[in-house]
Amino acid sequence: MNVERWRLIGYVIPAATASMLVVALWMGNAPLAFGVLAGAIGVTFLYSEWVKKRGEVLSDERTLRIDEMSSRRTLQVVILVLAFSVVGLAILSQSYPGLKSAYYLSLALMVLVSLLKVGLKHHYSRVM
Repeated sequence: MNVERWRLIGYVIPAATASMLVVALWMGNAPLAFGVLAGAIGVTFLYSEWVKKRGEVLSDERTLRIDEMSSRRTLQVVILVLAFSVVGLAILSQSYPGLKSAYYLSLALMVLVSLLKVGLKHHYSRVM
């Protein structure tokens, strides 16, 4: 049980962060919310350093490949959702002019994510 106890901390950190973030946002306290995020980044960094010092393997080729595939699929889904939201908001904004800003925001996000994907693909094709 002692060997697995350190892994439990890896699940507690995001759960505690989410809980504290919900409370901070419910209170309407933006500085506290940003403080919670900064604290979570710090605690996560310290935790990963502690685990590395213990000699635990956090990632190997298999986990790196899984991370790459999940990131690729997530990006594909995000681009598809943004594309459908752009089309839907373009149609709806003709009837409801208040949705025009949401349409422009969705369009800008879709273009930004697509340019980021193309730019990073070009960068990594040259580096690797």
